[in-house]
Amino acid sequence: MPVLSLDTTTTVASVAIVRGEAVLSEISLGMVQNHAARLMPLVDVALREAGVTLAALTQLAVSAGPGSFTGLRIGLSLAKGIAEGLAVPLVLISTLEVLAAQCSLHSGVVIPLLDAQRQAYYASAFRVEGGHCVRLSPDMVVQKGEFATWALSFAPRALLTGEAAIDVEAGPHFAVAPNFFRAPRASVLGFLSQGRPLSDPRFALPNYIRPSSAQPKKGV
Repeated sequence: MPVLSLDTTTTVASVAIVRGEAVLSEISLGMVQNHAARLMPLVDVALREAGVTLAALTQLAVSAGPGSFTGLRIGLSLAKGIAEGLAVPLVLISTLEVLAAQCSLHSGVVIPLLDAQRQAYYASAFRVEGGHCVRLSPDMVVQKGEFATWALSFAPRALLTGEAAIDVEAGPHFAVAPNFFRAPRASVLGFLSQGRPLSDPRFALPNYIRPSSAQPKKGV
C-alpha cells in the first residue's frame, strides 16, 4: 500500500514514496523558488525510482503547515488534485510535528521553529522519549522577544530544530539540531500519516495559523 508524501512548506521541497516502514524513494531539493514548476517532475521521478505507478497509490500525505504560505498552497493543491483524481484519501500532518519526529533519537524537549516573519516564529513543543513524540503545545506564533521565556516554560533545556533554529543563540538552555534534521523530510511525513485520520481532499485546508500579509485588510 504505497503512500505518496509531499512537503513544500520551507525552502526545501521533499517528495517520498513509503510503504509500511520502508522508504521506496525520497527526493529533497533546496528550491527557494519554483516549487510549483518543479514539484510534479519530482513526483514523477520519485514514482519511477520506487517502481510504483500513480494509479497504485492508496493514500497521499501532505504537510498542513505552518510554513511558507505560497509553498503550502502549492503542495496542498497538487496533493488534493492527485488524491481527487485517484479517489484516494489525503492525510494532513503538521510541519512542526514532522520536524520534531525527525529528532526521535533525542531524549527531552524538542522545539521546531520556522520563520513567521514580523519578528516571530511558528513554534510548538514536543517531548521525545523512546523514539516517540508527545505534543506539549499547539502550533502557534511566538514573538522572538518572548521565545526564551515561552520555551523555558517546558524544560530548562531544549533541542531546537527547523530552519529558524539557527536564529536562536545556543547556550546552556538551547542546543540546535544538525542541519540535516532542520528541513522536513517527506519520508517522515509519510510514516506519520499511516493510521492517522483521513481527510476528504475536496475539503482539506492548510493551517496558516494567521492571515497572510498579502491578503487585503477588511474595508480596504
